[in-house]
Amino acid sequence: MEVDITEKAKNFIRFGLLGLIVLAALAGGGLYLYQHSNRSFTVRDAVVVGNESVITAKGDGKITELLVQDGDYVEEGAVIARVESKITPEDIAQLEQNVQLAQQSYAQLQKGTTAISQAPAPVVDSGAQQRAANAYARMQRMNELFSMGAISAAKRDEAAAAYASAQAAANAAPSVSAPQTTVIPTSPEVLKQAELQVKQAEAALANAKNDQQATEIVAAAAGVVSLAEGIAADSELKNEQEIARIQASNDAWLEAKLTETQAAKVRLGEFVNYEIDGHKLQGTVQDMIAPENDDSDEEQAKSLTMVKISLPAEASFTIKSGMTGIIEFKE
Repeated sequence: MEVDITEKAKNFIRFGLLGLIVLAALAGGGLYLYQHSNRSFTVRDAVVVGNESVITAKGDGKITELLVQDGDYVEEGAVIARVESKITPEDIAQLEQNVQLAQQSYAQLQKGTTAISQAPAPVVDSGAQQRAANAYARMQRMNELFSMGAISAAKRDEAAAAYASAQAAANAAPSVSAPQTTVIPTSPEVLKQAELQVKQAEAALANAKNDQQATEIVAAAAGVVSLAEGIAADSELKNEQEIARIQASNDAWLEAKLTETQAAKVRLGEFVNYEIDGHKLQGTVQDMIAPENDDSDEEQAKSLTMVKISLPAEASFTIKSGMTGIIEFKE
């Protein structure tokens, strides 16, 4: 008796092929899940980083009105605080007088010192040259003190006259009835110092006038304000004291450092999920900065790749530099 196995063979082939397809799909899916599960990892020590502008006081004063609070967003040029300057009109007048005196002193020193003396009768004096040198040194010292305002013009002229007399004695000039007039040039060092004092006096006056007018403190950039410690209404300020920092809203990012193995799983432009201050957000990988090459294997093993993740343009909460975040890198 003959048995027809044609139908059985067809069923075996049909279901066998279907089984092979199912096995291949399972194997492919398993490989996909394996590969992508190996790409997934979490970084828990990411930090918000941003370029900040520092706002400082332009002079001594007191805050009369503080218009922002810590964490406020401000536009560039917005008034942060109003300050009452401690520069008075009397202070300005005194500084203007200092400039005038310094300029007059410098002008006189440029002309040199005029000494009038009666020439002595000729005598032989072996120490005359030394006394003349000593008198010259003392005269130059008197010029320096005069340029600093430490002595009067009369004292300076006395030293100049003493030098003229000593020099005349050293030269053994004959006595004459008419007085001798000598113009003694000022040393370059003294002139340079006097010129510097003029510039310093002028700079002090200009700074004081600017400080007197700086009654408003404004934001140098648009961003989030972080007030310095102790800054409030009625706070006393010192010149150049920090008032606030502004994190530029368009120049901040979430930064993470990855090992070589982790960095190999990350691509520029890919989307990542992260969490800051309990808020779940999404951004893209904006930049990857590889570590510098080093000949040391140990240093290479410790080297990390810096990754920058974009922050949302308009977050529902205030994001500041220094905040920590958790990043999930996955497909």
